[in-house]
Amino acid sequence: MTTVKEDTILLGSGDLYLGQVDPNATETEIQAALVNVGAISGGATLTYKPTFHDIESANRGTIMSFLTKEEISFKSGILTWNLENLSKLSAASYSEDTTAGTRRIGIGGLKNVPINYLRFVHTKPDGKKLTVNIFRAQAQSGFEITFDPEKEVVLDAEFKALSVSGRDDGNLVEIIEEL
Repeated sequence: MTTVKEDTILLGSGDLYLGQVDPNATETEIQAALVNVGAISGGATLTYKPTFHDIESANRGTIMSFLTKEEISFKSGILTWNLENLSKLSAASYSEDTTAGTRRIGIGGLKNVPINYLRFVHTKPDGKKLTVNIFRAQAQSGFEITFDPEKEVVLDAEFKALSVSGRDDGNLVEIIEEL
């Protein structure tokens, strides 16, 4: 019987950060630009979906398969209510009036959905970090806000990874694990 080491099983959630930064920026510039979007609910899911084109032979079956497309998405529920975070998920206009003590977000009629640098940091039971970086992430699935008196309001955010030109070590996402 094989024994599975405790540190090979990931449990729990993590912290989600978003910010507008050049995907080729230094780590110092990235950290300065990222903002923790607050508490998240329901964990997070990173999905990698490759598409292949198979070359079929009439007498031998599949003789070659070529990767033709890759899609990466990241999903997480944002629990902390913050209109500014909502503006990172949609084509929106956000403003604050400190004199009146109000925040405002206008959604609709705008065309540019922000492209963010997305970082998700999971802390393993041994205190080491597992970090997911999506260099160019864009929320493309919209959102739904449900005001239920029995449940907290959670914004389910889904981001699509957009490619970064000039990277030859993975241009959609990177996963870094501390050992």
